[in-house]
Amino acid sequence: MAVVISYTVGTSKVTIVKENGGYRYVAEDRVPDKLLDEVREAAEVAIIGGYGGRSIYRLTKTIYKLIKRESEVGETLVAYTVRGALKYRKLQILIDDPYVEDISSVGPGPVWVRHSLLLRRDPAADFIPTNIVFTSKLEFLQHLMLLAEKAGQPVSKLNPIVDGNLPDEDGGHRVHLVMPEIAGGSGELVVRKKKSFRAVTLKELSKEGMLNDEVVDLIKEVIEKRGSILIVGPPGSGKTTLLRAILYSLIPPSWKVAIIEDTPEIDLLPGSSWVRYVVPPPPLSESINQMILTKAALRSSVSKFIVIGETRGAEAKVLAQAMNMGLGGLTTFHAGSASEAVARLTSHPIGLTPSQITMFDIIAVLSFVESGEGFRREVVEIVKPELMGEVLKLRSLYPRYGIEKTVRIPHAVMGITHR
Repeated sequence: MAVVISYTVGTSKVTIVKENGGYRYVAEDRVPDKLLDEVREAAEVAIIGGYGGRSIYRLTKTIYKLIKRESEVGETLVAYTVRGALKYRKLQILIDDPYVEDISSVGPGPVWVRHSLLLRRDPAADFIPTNIVFTSKLEFLQHLMLLAEKAGQPVSKLNPIVDGNLPDEDGGHRVHLVMPEIAGGSGELVVRKKKSFRAVTLKELSKEGMLNDEVVDLIKEVIEKRGSILIVGPPGSGKTTLLRAILYSLIPPSWKVAIIEDTPEIDLLPGSSWVRYVVPPPPLSESINQMILTKAALRSSVSKFIVIGETRGAEAKVLAQAMNMGLGGLTTFHAGSASEAVARLTSHPIGLTPSQITMFDIIAVLSFVESGEGFRREVVEIVKPELMGEVLKLRSLYPRYGIEKTVRIPHAVMGITHR
């Protein structure tokens, strides 16, 4: 067993270890077991007592005694333990860990996570198991119900699928909860972590090796003329990170920008005139989707850019309409290459026309590139779509050479050449 990554979160030492050809997330609490049990028992009394005056007094008195008796542990560690007991219990460490991007569990057994530091080293890692385990179906359901309660979205047999957000003070993370009756008898619990706001810049991404000066200049040129950019790449390749950096580095706060998202990931720049529309949780999401929100943005006073966090379907046509009206457009799309993105965007159910594809000034392609420490995320190509008669060409702007190839557009007799 080899330690790949090691750091501290709250009262726990966290390590990512490699064993038997795979990875594992291990959190070891530094608070003595006896202290943990006493604090949790006092916290449970307070919960059962409904946080009444007597229960809170007992909890406070117990904690004070423990701090005095366990002075070598420290008040911070005791406070963190109480916080976990009163809030998210076994999941607290994972919610607090800044490197955990997603949390997933399907009933009794280990909780799984996606870990940003590990993904930079090994993009194929995806979800890895943790040593945090739900020992029974009852314990799993207790945590599922706890998340539903915190999100203000009760889950039950009559309402077996819940999507919502945790309170802002707890990070505002997105939760997806499914009762056992729907999820194969086991149930499902997913927390998609919302990253805390930080105005990451193109300069920072350049230092990390994601892009170079030539790529930055190409992006700047498009934004300055209020053009449109399609950011393409596989999951975890940094598409949203690059989109954020473009927004925070190149678009002034005085420009009226509308950001449309299914899951809130792009924060508004503080002090800006920007607005963000987010698809609401069910049942409203059945009638209010990204396409509806994009149409609403067009009817607002947006004058510069429309940003769609991730294009998946019909909202792409509304974005094309916005670009046709003179607005700039920024969006991301899951695909391994520019050719693949164009082929899927022109196919059912999206169905953009080749001329609508050319409304994107450039297509920036992200991928994973092997480096000395594993892999890094990098802009590997920038192409410009151009319609030449009946052929849609993808002209390589960066690097300034490429392999010529043709991709068929499924619904039309047209070629796409890539050179």
